[in-house]
Amino acid sequence: MNIITSEIRTLAAAPVGRGRPEGPKINAADQKNALSPRALNCPSSHWRILRNRNERGKMSLFHYTSAAGLQGIIETKSIWATDHRFLNDPSEFTHGWAIVIAALKRRKAELDQISTEVWHSIEALREHSERGGVFAFVGSLTSEGDLLSQWRGYGGGRGFAIGFNEDWLLQNAAAQGFDIHPVVYDPPDQQRAAEDVVALLLKLLSEKPTMFLTDVMQQWWKHALKVALVLKDKNFNEERESRLVWIGLGWPPELRTRFTGAGIVPYLSCKLDKVLINVPQHPNNIGIEEIIVGPALGRQQLAAVDALQHRNGMRTIVRKSVIPFIAD
Repeated sequence: MNIITSEIRTLAAAPVGRGRPEGPKINAADQKNALSPRALNCPSSHWRILRNRNERGKMSLFHYTSAAGLQGIIETKSIWATDHRFLNDPSEFTHGWAIVIAALKRRKAELDQISTEVWHSIEALREHSERGGVFAFVGSLTSEGDLLSQWRGYGGGRGFAIGFNEDWLLQNAAAQGFDIHPVVYDPPDQQRAAEDVVALLLKLLSEKPTMFLTDVMQQWWKHALKVALVLKDKNFNEERESRLVWIGLGWPPELRTRFTGAGIVPYLSCKLDKVLINVPQHPNNIGIEEIIVGPALGRQQLAAVDALQHRNGMRTIVRKSVIPFIAD
């Protein structure tokens, strides 16, 4: 059982209309425990690789970014989550959604028995989500801080990898309504997650006398969307990705936009200094433990990053990637 499945099963066991619609909050300690091989009921070798630990026995989550992104994160003390409709690869959502749809079809007869309007509502929500209504914002993290495939995707090796303290990220994300979930690559685990979100829909629909169908479907859609966003093709397994996710009804108050080569992109900022916790690093580090300079950048960038830190009152480990890489 993965953390998405665990969360959905908890919701399915609770009475409809009580508690927070977006599901139970998971504190940093509970989420870390929920990711253990025993709690996940999945092969321990997979999660041993996923939970890459540094020499202090703590987990670091890395965010790959450009030089402009690194400077922006440090100066604004925040990390960005992009509207899921504007991700570089649209298949990052459609792959997971196809798995959810397949699970829905397997229980179509049960859904039709409860309400013949369910399928119409699902299609309407899917279309409505494309135009707005239920919004999802996604940021990418990984437990792999020096990975060739990641460097290739970020400026041809001319980017940076920022290593964050896990607890710091979890607590700051939770304080702002974000969740951090490991991506699920294993097809049987993906199928179980999809089946559980369908079971949640059946649970909500069976008790719909207390709610309008539209309200039930909107409540369910948040969880279906979250599941679809963390199911990824198994061929990307080496990335060991985790996703920073915010889902809500309507545009968030803190909504921002930025310009890219593809046009205007909506994004949401997750502040890194919302919660201050005791960590062995410098107190101004906003949870950053180390910064890795990309393999295609010159060694003088070590000094440049050190200057950036100094200007912002930070002190972290800065090191060069050990990946052999020749830029195009």
